Amino acid sequence: MKKRMVAIVMTIAMAASLVAGCGVPKSGNDDGGSGDSGEKVFRYGTRTEPTTLDPTKANCIPDSEIQNGITEGLVRNVGGEVLPGVAKEWEVSEDGLVYTFHLNEDAKWSDGEQIKAQDFVYSWQRLMNPETAAAYAYIGEYIKNGVLVEKGKMDPSELGVAAKDDVTLEVTLEHPTSYFLKMIGVQPQFVPLRQDIVEKYGADFAADSEKNVYSGPFVLTSSKNQKWVFEPNENYWDKDSIKLDRVELSYIQNQETQLAMYENGELDFTELPKVSVEKYKDKAVQYKNGNTDYFYINCDGTNPALKNVNFRLALNYGFDRNTYNQLASEGIGAPSNVFTFRGLKGVDSDDSTYGEESKLESYPLDGDNDKAKEYLAKAEEELGMKASDITVEITTTDNDAAKKQAEVVQELWVKALGINVTINQVTYAEMLQRHRTGEFEIGWGGWVGDYDDPYTYLELFKTDCPYNNSNYSNPKVDELLEASQYETDPKKRQELLVQAEQIVLDEGAVLPQAEREVYYLIDDDVEGLVTYYVGINYDWRYVDIVK
Repeated sequence: MKKRMVAIVMTIAMAASLVAGCGVPKSGNDDGGSGDSGEKVFRYGTRTEPTTLDPTKANCIPDSEIQNGITEGLVRNVGGEVLPGVAKEWEVSEDGLVYTFHLNEDAKWSDGEQIKAQDFVYSWQRLMNPETAAAYAYIGEYIKNGVLVEKGKMDPSELGVAAKDDVTLEVTLEHPTSYFLKMIGVQPQFVPLRQDIVEKYGADFAADSEKNVYSGPFVLTSSKNQKWVFEPNENYWDKDSIKLDRVELSYIQNQETQLAMYENGELDFTELPKVSVEKYKDKAVQYKNGNTDYFYINCDGTNPALKNVNFRLALNYGFDRNTYNQLASEGIGAPSNVFTFRGLKGVDSDDSTYGEESKLESYPLDGDNDKAKEYLAKAEEELGMKASDITVEITTTDNDAAKKQAEVVQELWVKALGINVTINQVTYAEMLQRHRTGEFEIGWGGWVGDYDDPYTYLELFKTDCPYNNSNYSNPKVDELLEASQYETDPKKRQELLVQAEQIVLDEGAVLPQAEREVYYLIDDDVEGLVTYYVGINYDWRYVDIVK
């Protein structure tokens, strides 16, 4: 017997987290993004350039936000609410392992061809095929045989996804996964792909706007000169709900430049630099975007001090998170001494959070220099080194904010521990590469969950996780995380995750810093921007310009 789940199309007004315009009057030609032509245009900037336009290979927020506009999966996750996507309805087996999706016959590609179940089969098999070398392939391990396919031990054709006919897709999971629909509704790796298009362009697939077809509400019409232009997809099944005539996304690394462009009427939305929050506090919109900020500690690199648990604990206890947040971030953010985002949904009630329920024991937010010195003394004895002989290097990105962050933590550690701290600034792309290859000692990073569950954060500490940039390994943590994936009792499952996170903290495998708070300005005539703390930050699918 199967549980029938029929998706009900919600009106835009009902969608979760819709943000009405709340901005400041701007100088210059304030045309609300419409210009003299009367078009409805939404213009905003990104400080981090997208790494790829290939949805299978997307691996960061800038990638995902673009894909959220030009692609559509089986369902669409709008601020935590699962809505129909290419699938108009679906069924789940009683054991939670088999999902049967019934595709909308009106769902078409931007060139007019029907989107078929086989397009999902091809896409998901391509994701898990090791020859694709998709950085985010691990997200498909939930699918039956996903791990074996990913590791090259099984052919992609044996992945647990099958097209029963053109409009019926059957997906079999390795274990019940309560957040499966929410995950595939926001992660671009699960969208369909046209095999003929991918094979036609080969290595150049999605290299620019012309070398692709689009399944989502918008099509990419230009990607030149670090500016991405999107226009409505005339063949989108729900095209009547699209209000915008165009979206323009520009790569503008400097936040002050973005703010100046906003005030001049060149942008309709901008995130505020931290130093400007106080000035605009009465007009700015604030939210926590689910991003936890922290310093990776390479637990298995070339620096022997960082392999030492006591030294890593000395770093954590010698780190005053409140002072750091004030000096490096203008007091913007919520200092945190745990790794997971505390706003994740708990299991005790509908409005409870994992952070409230976990009751984790961790380092004081103000630091504890006495404790730090105790652990440092143990480390010195075990390493056969004095603190003054120990040097650690912080690798971070090459913007001014990153430099300031590194300098503040450098000062805190030198003062509290008497060690040597150097700073190495590299490009964002090189930093990601160094994290993947382990060519760093301490690196600043942030993580936004892929779904609303603690596991999306804690799996970064699994020995075999591709995103285990800390190179941390503990068999007990692996065991607890693995058990959590098969435990169906929500309370017991959460207890397993709490135990795993407590071990990670007890061994100083990471240095938690803060939960990121974002403040932004948005034009008064912009409505319908959705913010979400999972997978993406901003969803402009529903934006409208209201005169």
